[in-house]
Amino acid sequence: MNKRPGRVLFLFLFLLGVSKLHAQTGKGSMTVDNSSVYISAGTTEMRFSEGSYFGPNANWVIDGTLEIWSKNVWLAPGAAFSGKGKIVIHNPGTNPVYTKMSSGPTSIDGNNGAFINLLIEHQNNQDIVLNDIQDPGYGTTNPNGESSAALNIGGTLDLAVDHANIILNGNNLSFNTSGQLLNYEKNRMVSTSNSISGHVVKEYADSSAFVFPVGIEEGDYTPATITSPGAGKLFVSVQDYTASFTKGFNTELGMDRSWHIYATTPLKVTMTLQHNSNSNGSLFKDADAVISQYNGGNNWTYLKTINPANSIHTTYDASVISNLLGNGVWFTKYSLASLLIPNVFTPNGDGINDAFEIRGIDQFAENDLVIINRWGGEVYKQTSYKNNWSGEGLNEGTYYYVLRVKRNTGSDWQVYKGYITLIRAFKK
Repeated sequence: MNKRPGRVLFLFLFLLGVSKLHAQTGKGSMTVDNSSVYISAGTTEMRFSEGSYFGPNANWVIDGTLEIWSKNVWLAPGAAFSGKGKIVIHNPGTNPVYTKMSSGPTSIDGNNGAFINLLIEHQNNQDIVLNDIQDPGYGTTNPNGESSAALNIGGTLDLAVDHANIILNGNNLSFNTSGQLLNYEKNRMVSTSNSISGHVVKEYADSSAFVFPVGIEEGDYTPATITSPGAGKLFVSVQDYTASFTKGFNTELGMDRSWHIYATTPLKVTMTLQHNSNSNGSLFKDADAVISQYNGGNNWTYLKTINPANSIHTTYDASVISNLLGNGVWFTKYSLASLLIPNVFTPNGDGINDAFEIRGIDQFAENDLVIINRWGGEVYKQTSYKNNWSGEGLNEGTYYYVLRVKRNTGSDWQVYKGYITLIRAFKK
């Protein structure tokens, strides 16, 4: 009996401590808004609770500032935001009210709702993560797939501080014709987390350029700059070769990144792709690299490409297809091997240099080879030459070749001419 009051007092003090701790951390706190709110110019509204929820009837006109320190921000599909002011997203760890709230990313569930038509200033140096958050009780229908937590921007998204990244987490980040993105670079970017789910989406109204500042993770900055010929909508993400499921080339000649790019309707675009040299294969060379488009199986189309700067390549004739599951949605960079054509071979059966081997010929879509003797007579002819001519039946001597190659089936022939000396009695 004497021990019970002590236990009660201990329980009371314990619960009081938990209450104080929660008061400091904000754990479980939430603010719910489902009405029309106007924030006038020069004034500020603040949200400190762990969760900020904006219901389907929320209509916020912000000419001043809405500052949010919440860990979780949920926007109902019908919630609307507009005005000449801004929303500022802070790191929860800098919360001036709940001073013990832990630092970390801000989770935002946009529910693929209305486009936010004002400035969003991203001040959280530990990222924004697009994350599916539970409806607090409005009974809204949650969208599926890449739309489940999609965030739609009709104003400006400003990546205002270093490490203020957007983590797609399998969801879309979309910009309409007015939407724009500012202050992106290698420490302020959109991370795909190496997933083929989740894209940066841009709707074009005209022939303007848009930078898709994507990368697998912070620092691995691989932006795609795409100029559309006119109206259209483009989807862009990036993965490494393993995640993109592409094949059919020597990875040592590649740079281990594939951009997943498709459109709602087929488009011919100008495309500039930038990558980091630390992902280069051992044989990759910027000057020899072209932007390449996957065509299924082991087939790639090499696009006419210029290399204006280190790790930056541009093509003016990329065909973007409208089938997100189609083979043509993958783009990479591939360093095309130069042809190495010998001037002597020794077909004497010793297993060394027994055939006329043209190194790099397998990197061309088409080829044909003609061998001529010194009197102009044709002694060998082969389409799709496989490095297997051994000069069978011919005397030793000098012969002349005409080699034609095509990078792609639709490109022009490149012609190489020279001589080759056949020596059977060669000895080391």
